[in-house]
Amino acid sequence: MNMSHLRRLLPQPLTGIVASLLAFLLLAWSNNGILFAPPEKDIARTVLIAALLITAIAWTYLYPIHIRQNTKVSMASVPLYLTAVLLLPPVAALCSGVGVLAGQILVVTRRKRRKSPGRIATSAARWVIVTYAAALVAHLPQSNEIAQILLLLLTALVMFAGDFFTFTFEVAPITGEPFWRVIIASIREGGLIEGVQYLIGMLGALAATQQVWGLALLALPTAIVYVAFKHLKEMRDTTSQILEGMADAVDLRDPYTGGHSRRVAESCDNILKNLDLAGPESELIRVAARVHDIGKIGIPDDILRKTGALNAEEWRIMKEHCQRGAELLARYPDFARGADFVRHHHERWDGQGYPRGLKGLEIPLGARVIAVVDALDAMTSDRPYRKAMSLDQALLILRAGSGQQWDPAVVDALLRSQHAEVDEPKLSLYAQPGQATASASD
Repeated sequence: MNMSHLRRLLPQPLTGIVASLLAFLLLAWSNNGILFAPPEKDIARTVLIAALLITAIAWTYLYPIHIRQNTKVSMASVPLYLTAVLLLPPVAALCSGVGVLAGQILVVTRRKRRKSPGRIATSAARWVIVTYAAALVAHLPQSNEIAQILLLLLTALVMFAGDFFTFTFEVAPITGEPFWRVIIASIREGGLIEGVQYLIGMLGALAATQQVWGLALLALPTAIVYVAFKHLKEMRDTTSQILEGMADAVDLRDPYTGGHSRRVAESCDNILKNLDLAGPESELIRVAARVHDIGKIGIPDDILRKTGALNAEEWRIMKEHCQRGAELLARYPDFARGADFVRHHHERWDGQGYPRGLKGLEIPLGARVIAVVDALDAMTSDRPYRKAMSLDQALLILRAGSGQQWDPAVVDALLRSQHAEVDEPKLSLYAQPGQATASASD
């Protein structure tokens, strides 16, 4: 195993190990005879509630809802919240961890979804910690009904904040994105549905304090929310089909680039797998890759199909396609983050790209991935003024531009996906920095 591969794999297993250790120590420290031996009069009620909530948590993972294009979130926040409110902190924390772990395993086994052990461990462990903190708040002394409602609200706020904060530590080591960017994007994408779930959970908690069977009343509002967001997902899928049709129309305007966007999206999958990226983030990158050139729909034919070199004014207009595409996609809330990937897919790792001159990790991960695949497809496609390069030639050029024009980690992932062994002495035959830049800008 080479060092770059080790650095790629290391963050997530470490996150899982650290989170699991913290969760275990928390449970061990908090167990004062409560965890495994609750007061005798509460045993039956505790076992009943715990069994119901563990089952509900695990079950919700099998039926996620879509809050953004190809971005999924489960309805687990309702039973997780009830776990914190209705059970003592150590019991609640243990039940949350068991429920999330069972749900993740069900997804892997029944839905055939790929998920690393590190991510599964991190997800379960973080909910142990978040639920324990929320349960401590929920079980503060209450003097009256108003205080009870305020505590329920505060518990929801603690769990809401804890969920998004710890989710950032689960995802950021994998994506390479700055923590602040991940947490802002997560709240923007999932804040609404999570907030609705906590409101349902508060109603269930008030009902359950009177009678445990009152939890059954949550079935109807939870089902309504699920159906509403599922319907919204179907509407977004229609929007996606329209935008992809527009992307195909752009490709068909030039016989030399027909199918370019489709090929770029398909090739992104291989890179994302080699980066160990799966789930909502990888799907968002793939969708952005599919429509990354949609801004060219506003570029005149005489510029888009010109066989010779563009003059300064034509080049200025051509470079506007990134911003135009992002502005078009930004009109659709489902594509808000994908719009950033489209806007910046011609930025360079060394800061010499456009439109903003971002450099290094300032460039969104999705844009860095699209930039590499876009360049590969451009170099291996025929143009009016040159024949397509061979795949080996293009890979050599990408390797030469790694760390200058393109993200080294993404280039390495592409080489792994192509099972390519780059012969360093050959770099001088094909790849000079200027060549790499020219080839990628086609």
